[in-house]
Amino acid sequence: MKRSFSNIWALVQKELRHYFFSPIAYVVLMIFLTLSGYFFYAGLIRFSEQYKYLKNMMQYYQNPEMLARMNLNEMVIAPALFNMIFVFLFVIPLIMMRSLAEEKRQKTDELLMTSPITPNQLLAGKFLGAFGFILILLLPTVIYQGMLFKFAEPELGPVVTGYLGVVLFAASGIAIGLFASSVTENQIIAAVVCFVVLLFMFIINFVNVPEGTFIYDIVKYISISDHIRNLLKGLIDSRDLVYFASFASLFLFLTKRSIESTGWR
Repeated sequence: MKRSFSNIWALVQKELRHYFFSPIAYVVLMIFLTLSGYFFYAGLIRFSEQYKYLKNMMQYYQNPEMLARMNLNEMVIAPALFNMIFVFLFVIPLIMMRSLAEEKRQKTDELLMTSPITPNQLLAGKFLGAFGFILILLLPTVIYQGMLFKFAEPELGPVVTGYLGVVLFAASGIAIGLFASSVTENQIIAAVVCFVVLLFMFIINFVNVPEGTFIYDIVKYISISDHIRNLLKGLIDSRDLVYFASFASLFLFLTKRSIESTGWR
């Protein structure tokens, strides 16, 4: 058991070093923080302008209930977190495209195959390394929320569950990216496959299916938007947690089968 954890930790360190010793980490970090910061700023400006407008209207109509409809969580935080997930739709394929495909291209997968590392340890190390990098990306965005809590009074619950939704989506995306990277040595193909699967999870709810049918229930369950929306509202439903866990587990299992099919010892 101790050796197993040691192997996994060595792989996690290797993955993180590879990210930060190459330009990809800093390019992705710059793109993600720029876009997420812009979406947060734009939402805050829109909220501020609407607040000023309603405040003037309240003074004119003598209706204090107008400002009560202004909700910082719904108008600023939830849209910013959802847009953060949308940015991950493009960022995760860039992060994951080299994970296993690069090992194949450089023929270092043969060294891994003959080393005392099991497929499960390899998967755990690759997954946790990418997951750690995602957490590093998310860490600076907590500053945005800290500013809101300092100057306003948003609800803490929806912020926590919203970040939980972002993390769960990222974990599912990492699992999908690992599978895409395991079936090819071409990084571009791996990135495209990962992007298409993630995009499919977003747009499948646009399919026009009659309500109340079995197909409609399947489409609604597969669509990521509904599951994310509940978490952004501060609602933790076991069905949403099972949804993300199922997707991540499925693609990790497929990745393991793909690795084993290459003749892992």
